[in-house]
Amino acid sequence: MTGRSVASSITGLLIFTILLLWSSNVVSADDGDFDISEGNIWSFDYLDGVTMQSSGNISASDGDYVNLVIPVSNSNTSSTDSSWSFSFGYGGQWYGGNTGILLGNQSFMEVEISFGPISEGLMLCKLEIDNSPEYEISELIIGPNPVNFTSAGDANLVLIGQPAHVGDDLTASILVHNEGQDLNSVRLELTKNDGSLIVLGDLVSISPGSSREVSASFTALVSGTQPINWKILSANGGIDVSLNGTSYLDVHESQEIVANIEDTSWTLDSGLDLELSLSLSSGVNRSVIISVFMKSGNDYSLYQSLPVDLNPGIRTLNFKLGNPDASRLKISVSPDSWISLSGDAERIIELSPPLISPSIIITDISPSPASVGDVISISYILENNGDERSSVGLLRVVGIANDIILFENPTPKINAGDSLSETIEIPSWQYSQTTDIKLEWTMNGQDTTIKTTEVIVDSGSTTSFDLPFNINAAIYGMLSGLAIVMCALVAYRVVSQRTPSTASSWRRNKSSGSMFSGKKSIDNKIEVNCPSCNQRLNIPSTHQGSVKCPACTLLFSHSTLDKEEIEKPLIESKEKAIVNEVNSSLESYSDNDLLSCPKCEQTLKVPIDKRPIRSRCPACRAEFLASIG
Repeated sequence: MTGRSVASSITGLLIFTILLLWSSNVVSADDGDFDISEGNIWSFDYLDGVTMQSSGNISASDGDYVNLVIPVSNSNTSSTDSSWSFSFGYGGQWYGGNTGILLGNQSFMEVEISFGPISEGLMLCKLEIDNSPEYEISELIIGPNPVNFTSAGDANLVLIGQPAHVGDDLTASILVHNEGQDLNSVRLELTKNDGSLIVLGDLVSISPGSSREVSASFTALVSGTQPINWKILSANGGIDVSLNGTSYLDVHESQEIVANIEDTSWTLDSGLDLELSLSLSSGVNRSVIISVFMKSGNDYSLYQSLPVDLNPGIRTLNFKLGNPDASRLKISVSPDSWISLSGDAERIIELSPPLISPSIIITDISPSPASVGDVISISYILENNGDERSSVGLLRVVGIANDIILFENPTPKINAGDSLSETIEIPSWQYSQTTDIKLEWTMNGQDTTIKTTEVIVDSGSTTSFDLPFNINAAIYGMLSGLAIVMCALVAYRVVSQRTPSTASSWRRNKSSGSMFSGKKSIDNKIEVNCPSCNQRLNIPSTHQGSVKCPACTLLFSHSTLDKEEIEKPLIESKEKAIVNEVNSSLESYSDNDLLSCPKCEQTLKVPIDKRPIRSRCPACRAEFLASIG
């Protein structure tokens, strides 16, 4: 009853008690015969504060009563009796009052103590033997009542991201279950042994009957093994005593990157090649960013950048950098989202581009002097006085005045210090005066070496050919004049051979008839047929001499024609009418300006945009309808 009274009197103080972590401490009597068992094997039985029946829980809750059994052994059964004292510790203060007797003639006994109700918080239970340094302490963590949040599964905190190195990000996580009736939020708190805060995680809302992961992320800043105290917090309380504890984190020193430029090679053909080795110290795989900088002038500029994943050990990388215009190169290897022990790894080298010193030597030009039409031979030497082999190129002979390429020839690669002798020939020299030329040797389409000279021409050999005007202009003028004359002749022939229109003839006859309607016709017309194309012609009856057919341009004399043929009988005219009627039913189709005569297959040109139109074949004189189709 005394222990129960003490617990009741300090109930209010337990609400404000700070959670303390105490280590079990064993202090054995130097000369005592009685030995108290260690606190971690004491037997606690928790009774429900309402029914006073055993709750069966493995942890105490607010309002419970406690039955405590403490084993005590005696190594000397002939010793005298002794006494024991039991006390409670709250917030660094001790409260006592429970005592009892230890019998000296018994080798083993159990001390039984009952107390309650207890309040939420940490209670220390201490049993000591009077007049002896022997005592034992056991911790009793008292949880809330009712319990709203418990661990879902394993009650241990999980640290994600191990093995960890200084600068690595880690995440502490635990599954929490809501046993309450309401939606509540919890968060994870991590602290050091001295009570300083490491991190306070975000609030996580958990529905009744559900479980969620509650986590907090932090960065490992110190190497070595370090304890991390953790607990789940809730503004509404009800956190089970299992949702707190201590975990240990082993943090290694930061990993280190070492970069070395193993080899460089710079040729015109392959460009700048660089071999880089990267060494990552033992630990986990890491991602780095490799940046290549080129210095031209006073500033560095980024030339190339790429991410690379590294495993612990050495890795070799090859870079092909072309032909940069730079005097210095810097390579920087930076950790990607982690901390290196030595920071960024950098290497700087001076660049020496390949040197090619090309030159052209002209050894001979023959014949000299030359004449128009001669074959000009030019002998030359290409020299490479640099320290690098040249690339393939092209040699050109170019006229300086008009920039005309007179000759070109590919050139091979020439090693450093070597030369190449060649002779080229320009067939049929075209210039009548001494002409300046240049030899251009181009490599890689960029580097060009030029050598100028002249081809001397014998002016006396070409004096008789000099004209006071430009011969080319005269030729062009003559051709143009000839073309104009030919076009005029073609136009004249087309006009002269055009078939007269019967409609226009009818209009002319009608007009003539109207003009002389009141007078006697002075000159009668007669109709004759062309003996070549059978074109019908109307000529004056008094006409003497030759007649020219406008269709086929045939000249003939109508006087040679038989008079009976001129004055055809009426029946022949009827036959012709029948023939014309037949011809009028003829029709020809095409989908372009050209079509065929339906009678003689002569190809005719009738513009398609004027169809349908009646047409007459100039060859067979058949009339037909020209249509689209």
